[in-house]
Amino acid sequence: MKILQIALPSLAVCAAGLLLFPASSDGYTLIGGSLSQYQRDFRVFNNFTAATANNNLVPDANFPGYQGAVMAIWKASVEWGSELHGDGNGDPHQPYGLGSGGGNFDTSFQAEALVIGTTNGNIHSEITGSSGGVLAYTETPISDGWRIRYYEGWSWADGPGTAVSGIDLQGVACHEYGHAIGIGHTTTGGATMYPTISGTGVVQRSIEPDDKAAVQAIYGVKAATKPHIDSILLNGASLVVRGAGFSPTSNEVWFTQAAAGGLGVPIKVTGLASNGTDLSCTIPATAGSGDIEVRNNSTAHAGLSNAFPIDLLGGGTGTAPTVSSVSPSAIEAVVIDGPGLVTLVGSGFTGTSSVVVDGIPLLTFPAQFSVQDDSTLVLSMPLVSKLGPVAIDVTAPGGSVTTSIDVVANATPTVDMLFSDPGFLFQGVGLQLTIGSHPGDILFVEASSALLPSVLPGIVDLAIGNNFTSLFLLASPTIPAEGYKALNIPMSGLASGTKIHVQAAGLILANFYSLPATVSNVQTGTVLF
Repeated sequence: MKILQIALPSLAVCAAGLLLFPASSDGYTLIGGSLSQYQRDFRVFNNFTAATANNNLVPDANFPGYQGAVMAIWKASVEWGSELHGDGNGDPHQPYGLGSGGGNFDTSFQAEALVIGTTNGNIHSEITGSSGGVLAYTETPISDGWRIRYYEGWSWADGPGTAVSGIDLQGVACHEYGHAIGIGHTTTGGATMYPTISGTGVVQRSIEPDDKAAVQAIYGVKAATKPHIDSILLNGASLVVRGAGFSPTSNEVWFTQAAAGGLGVPIKVTGLASNGTDLSCTIPATAGSGDIEVRNNSTAHAGLSNAFPIDLLGGGTGTAPTVSSVSPSAIEAVVIDGPGLVTLVGSGFTGTSSVVVDGIPLLTFPAQFSVQDDSTLVLSMPLVSKLGPVAIDVTAPGGSVTTSIDVVANATPTVDMLFSDPGFLFQGVGLQLTIGSHPGDILFVEASSALLPSVLPGIVDLAIGNNFTSLFLLASPTIPAEGYKALNIPMSGLASGTKIHVQAAGLILANFYSLPATVSNVQTGTVLF
């Protein structure tokens, strides 16, 4: 059995260094071996005694169902993953950046263990006492599993902020899990796998180029054929997984187990067919909130997808949900800078698995609805197919309820730009606009790089175009019955950093020959490439 340790800076020489292969030119070392698909699981035996190890009780959508030390170690583990975990959020030290490995490696979170486990149980836990300046250690070899122990003598802190009082559990866990997947220490200062921590260990949360090179050396650079989960759709016990790289037959969906204990083996649904981009299955009763992965019909490292968060919520009141109010009661067809939020107040929302608006199922990730508590549900209003009353259907464990909201035409012409300022525009994607107004209105959609006015007294008064010297007509749509028109304008030949300002001037059907023309708001985007 090899033991690899991480120490405080005062003990600059780590005994584990004696157990490593000679350093490569990149700085990193490898301990030999790798974790097969069937050794990707990990659990946490949460016996941490410091109060600061379990005082983070704030839920996180990317790590559903768990808080405290368990969440901190979960975050540490997914940092080694092939790509962003969910949207990559969850760590203030690296916002929207959790999941940086870029290799054919992803881990399977399997909830909490009930015991410390053996040296090959793939379990994190605390150990009594201390050992000089050593913070934690990993027991290997890894071919048949590993175990990570954290010395009780240190004041462990679970974050999630960066002003940590004590030793950062997430940072140290990220280092130790690097050993568990086959990486030794590095001679490159600043890397997560350097044998001593920096400060409280917060900076070790984020793996660096030398660390990424190490995981890719073991598992290979992420293959183009590796399965990828892009989004999921929950409807009761039914799950649709959307992505790429799924095999025509013999796919598997791996779930986190629903409760503590078990052997760390993922809950699996096997023998699934796919068109390459969609998988459907019934969620097993033994599955719980955590992560899912898709395994295609390959046992190679590249045969297992990214880990993707799934919140199965659970619980519920056992009675059908009710809705007592909808706020606002009416909403315009086009809301500037993103979908409008609609709040349902009632009862029985805990465990809501499906929200459908105008026949459009809302996604659970990226989250298009959220349950605030049993009496409050908030949803992001999508573009719908008609003006007037629109049905909202909510399904929870106790049953379903239908309510409605009035969708009305925008009072004045409105322009909404996808990726609008301070976001970026991508020429390969095109300029994506949604134009709202009353049905029958004709809008002239103009663009300019100049945020200076163009005025014809009594005719039109635009805020862009620099006296018409830099003004371009993009489109002149007639607004259809649904109260909006979606446009995608091709872009090419624009330098990175170019600002594009868009405004519309309208001929309003209700007063068609009246001037000056009614103008919209201005939307701005910046060309990235």
